[in-house]
Amino acid sequence: MENASKALIMAGAVLIAIMLVSLGVVVFKNFSGSVQRNTSLSKQEIESFNNKITPYLGKNISGSQVNALIQTAISINYKEIQENGDTGNFITITGNGNTYVSVTGTTVTSNKVTTGVYYSVVGNYNQATGLINSITVTRNT
Repeated sequence: MENASKALIMAGAVLIAIMLVSLGVVVFKNFSGSVQRNTSLSKQEIESFNNKITPYLGKNISGSQVNALIQTAISINYKEIQENGDTGNFITITGNGNTYVSVTGTTVTSNKVTTGVYYSVVGNYNQATGLINSITVTRNT
């Protein structure tokens, strides 16, 4: 009788150990899946990110539209800082010897362009991610 009781205790301990190992595997798979999703964006996520910028790209873009683009880039950069710290997908805007939007660490700095004139705005894509990561603004002559 004593041996049967010990056998039941051992069997219960083995079942509990198997359940704990299974739970650990499930948690590990879920965690590694979420990390994987964060490091590689889907085509829809890339397109959604770029679609915030592409309406402002072109040859005869007014200064007020460029200033709206600058505000959009600032908003995107702050959101990236909140979600990813200083490793986010940041957008910089430069041109005509000026820096209109830049990110240093977790600080976003910006300047406005002159309104009443037109600009050519070109988006530059990150080859690895497909995301627009820098924009060049050139004043039309």
